[in-house]
Amino acid sequence: MTFQNTAPDRRAELKARYRQAILDAADALIRERGKPQFSVDELAERADVSRRTVFNHFASLDDVIMTTCTRVLSATVDEFRAATASTPAGDGSREGLFDELTTALRNIDLPPVVAYLAGILNAEGENGRSQHGISDVFTRTTEQLSTEIAARTGAMDEFEVAILVSSVMNGIAIVSAHWLVRTGGALDASSRAVWNELLDRLMVTVRTGYAPSN
Repeated sequence: MTFQNTAPDRRAELKARYRQAILDAADALIRERGKPQFSVDELAERADVSRRTVFNHFASLDDVIMTTCTRVLSATVDEFRAATASTPAGDGSREGLFDELTTALRNIDLPPVVAYLAGILNAEGENGRSQHGISDVFTRTTEQLSTEIAARTGAMDEFEVAILVSSVMNGIAIVSAHWLVRTGGALDASSRAVWNELLDRLMVTVRTGYAPSN
């Protein structure tokens, strides 16, 4: 009779459970207080773990907050998956993939996510800790989105997909920064019109590039 060693799987499951509990606790504290103002001890108590367990999973409190922010933005990857799952993958060309990505991004309601992240990250800076830019959160999400898109095409290699996604996602971070300056993160019809205008300019720039005009 063969006995399968399940201890490693159980340890991995427990580790994932602790990490999830810490992130859920951080998200709950941020939403309750409107800003990431809590100590490691408060976080550990809310997550029902030890202070040591928090640092076993994250390098610092800043890392917890940034990972929490990234998890919020990563929901857009789920939206991308839902937006494209019911449609054919296209011809796999760069042009087709760009059109697919553009359509999906236009269908994702990013302004509320950007406004939420801006509120968290600005408040974090007020706490005396290093202030992260929204671009850092987008950078953390780019790899995940690249994986999603690469799985949908065989005509482009991973490098080309990564370049395309990085260009678009970095551009979205810039759109977010300009949108926040122009609208203050308000969520009304006029601010959404500004978002759409900036998004249109980004897509035109990425599509046409800077090649000399004929």
